[in-house]
Amino acid sequence: MMISSADGDARREQRPAPKQSSHRPAVLLVDDIEENLFALVALLGRDDVDLLTARSGREALEVLLHRTIALAIIDVHMPEIDGFDLAALMRGVEKTRHVPIIFVTAASPDDRRVFAGYEAGAVDFLFKPVDPHVLRSKVDVFVTLETQRQELHKSEARFRALVETTSQAVWRTDPHGSPIVDSPSFREFTGIDELAWLDGRWLEMVHPDDAARVDTAWRRALAAREPAEFEYRVRRHEGHYTWTLARVAPVFDDQGQLVEWIGANTDIQARKETEIVREMFVAILSHDLRNPVAAIQMWAQLVLSRTNPVEHEAIRRPTDRVISVASRMVRMIEQLLDLTRVRLGGGIEPSPTASDMEAIVGQGLAEVVNGRERFRVETAGDMTGTWDVDRIYQVISNLVRNALEHSPADTPICVRLDGTHAAAFQLRVHNLGPPIPTSLRDEIFEPFRGSNNLKRRSRGLGLGLFITKQIVQAHGGTISLETGDAGTTFSVDLPRHTIRNESAED
Repeated sequence: MMISSADGDARREQRPAPKQSSHRPAVLLVDDIEENLFALVALLGRDDVDLLTARSGREALEVLLHRTIALAIIDVHMPEIDGFDLAALMRGVEKTRHVPIIFVTAASPDDRRVFAGYEAGAVDFLFKPVDPHVLRSKVDVFVTLETQRQELHKSEARFRALVETTSQAVWRTDPHGSPIVDSPSFREFTGIDELAWLDGRWLEMVHPDDAARVDTAWRRALAAREPAEFEYRVRRHEGHYTWTLARVAPVFDDQGQLVEWIGANTDIQARKETEIVREMFVAILSHDLRNPVAAIQMWAQLVLSRTNPVEHEAIRRPTDRVISVASRMVRMIEQLLDLTRVRLGGGIEPSPTASDMEAIVGQGLAEVVNGRERFRVETAGDMTGTWDVDRIYQVISNLVRNALEHSPADTPICVRLDGTHAAAFQLRVHNLGPPIPTSLRDEIFEPFRGSNNLKRRSRGLGLGLFITKQIVQAHGGTISLETGDAGTTFSVDLPRHTIRNESAED
């Protein structure tokens, strides 16, 4: 059936014009025959999709210039610019390079033409008469993909707007930790320029004393793919350093794949200043308490030295108790001072000298008043090395007292000293106490652990294992815990020779 020129003009006027302001997914229909376009519009028309039509390759290119297209359905046989040529032109422009194309043709199926269509960039090739259900299903797929793409784009735009306007110092990295973007408030807070940030030179903004620790914490978070937080000093744009708390969290897609990391820095300088004042107060108080406690010990010892053990038993027993309590007070005071040193940033600085580990352990066990007979010491290899004798004595004392407190009465406690390695030394303390609950294992070396949670009889401050770990790390070593039905073992691995930090203050 022929269509008059007037009818053709009327129908062209009825074709839907491209809606430049529409945010709905758009499908482009390209065919040089008007009836085919009307048939496609009638078949695919729906309220949530814009159907844009073009009767030539040139019209199609004009539409593509103004609209983002979810799918292009193109007739192969058209004058001037056929479907394959139009596809080639689309693939040559960045805006339309990835637009999905479905070719439609009335020609008989031909493998070579089908192959040529796919070579031109088609995602599918349909032959007329087209099955309406098949075509609608294919269009639905690409419309859904475009809708999801638009939602993702909106979400990213909202996130960018939030990043740009938030007072929090927000930043993002790729799954491997390479910086992607940050907020203006982040650059203002840190003083780092955008080029240095995107170039991965973010450690330049971290205080030199904190850089290695922060780098290690960040690498651990990347490896574990779990949220983390760490405190450090960051250089401001004015040049001075400010304490900050960085919180990072991984972002996963629906398939569980890590897609990026999001982090935020918070200024905690005021909190840190308050903590420093508090720690200094504790340090001063602890220091001043040592003298009266030492005087109590001295006078109690003097009383004992002048007391006949047979005739004055009523005096000797409470005096022994006074000395025992004073000794425990001295240990508590020393632990508070060590905690203050760590928290004020100075750390525990060892003073290594030539030492004998077996002698240090013997001295530690000699101080045990009740239960000394329960300890069994096993040695192997060379017992000598370079360590801080007083500090290692603290380690031994804390570990053996911990073993006594957490193991059933009359059960043996084994102390193993392994000096068989030339460059390293290992100390193990094993007791037959019940397993430490899983929920407490991660905090066993943290300060001020709740004695109720650990169900222990100690009347200490809960600082023993924390100080022990700090001393071991100051020597360049590590401490670990193994616990189960067979008991609990604390393992300390030390370098054979600890090097003194000559720059540290005495």
